[in-house]
Amino acid sequence: MNRKNDPPPDSYAAFLARLDAATANLITRAASLDNALKAVSLLVGPYTVALRKWERRRNHVGEQLALLSGTPSGASYGSPQTYTALSELHDTAQKMESMLRARIVHLTEKLAVMQGRREAIDKSLLELEVSRAKLHSSRMLSQDRDNLSRAFSELAGPTRAAAVVVSDLGLHSDLKEARQAVILAEALMEVKGY
Repeated sequence: MNRKNDPPPDSYAAFLARLDAATANLITRAASLDNALKAVSLLVGPYTVALRKWERRRNHVGEQLALLSGTPSGASYGSPQTYTALSELHDTAQKMESMLRARIVHLTEKLAVMQGRREAIDKSLLELEVSRAKLHSSRMLSQDRDNLSRAFSELAGPTRAAAVVVSDLGLHSDLKEARQAVILAEALMEVKGY
């Protein structure tokens, strides 16, 4: 078994797998959250419609009460039972309005929290994608550097054989120096972000 010819272990694979697992987890959460957002959004509409109906009912009953309080006490329309019934309807309409408003506010707040969570997931997914791209780029640079190093080593040949076969002893040191210059240049490009 020749260890020199074995490819170096791919340390990037583990990191890429973690990024993929985190992405899959967030995508699943985003799908669940999207379904919940739709469900809560569907509730706001009917509650708003019901609130408008109770507002109209309260206004109508309020107008009837105002008319009733303005009629002479002897009028048939102004009986105490009618006034009591209208007052109860008015109170019920106010209570229903108050309850429906509270539910709408609660649902609206819940939607805002859920939308904030969705935005956080989107931001995190974007960060994961950027990290994946950077890691992939770094992996490619590392592979290119290894390939270049291997190519220079093959060109230089074994050190002992070079001294015997190659009459130009400076070739090995020149190739070694060239390889180091290329590695340093690539490292500089990586640091500078090219």
